[in-house]
Amino acid sequence: MGNTSPRSGATGDRTADGAASSGERRRALTDRLWYEYWMLRCTARIQVTDPALRQAVAESFALHVRNVVDFLYPPEPGGDGLSPELWLGERWRALCPPLSPVVAEARRRAAEVLADLGRSAEAAADGALGAPRLAISHEIQKVMDLFISHLPRAELGERWQIVYPEE
Repeated sequence: MGNTSPRSGATGDRTADGAASSGERRRALTDRLWYEYWMLRCTARIQVTDPALRQAVAESFALHVRNVVDFLYPPEPGGDGLSPELWLGERWRALCPPLSPVVAEARRRAAEVLADLGRSAEAAADGALGAPRLAISHEIQKVMDLFISHLPRAELGERWQIVYPEE
């Protein structure tokens, strides 16, 4: 998921030498995950007619599909370690549903789109990843909701903390 270092000014525990603690790092990583997930959901809903914008939205959607799906279903076991197992350990393997055919196809096609950016108008069409963007987004949301629902609120970064105004 790109740069996974905590943002400057992040709050939380620090080690004696000032380095980010594992708890602070995990909270910062959940904020990065929130951004990827938020962008996936936003680009799933955007409908544009301009060909350049349609291409940009399609490529952005493909990028965020790849990043979120690779987080939830790491392509290489034991890779960089950035997966739900960082928070939930072995429990995630028992909780995580199998990769749905819709998401598996979207992952495969997203890799193709990202390998050859700007290749054609077909890559920009809604459904270019095997299903409409909203359908893919909803399939991924089911798994993301499952992951987030099993995390203690203290493990979530500030972007996930919803504050409701007092009446």
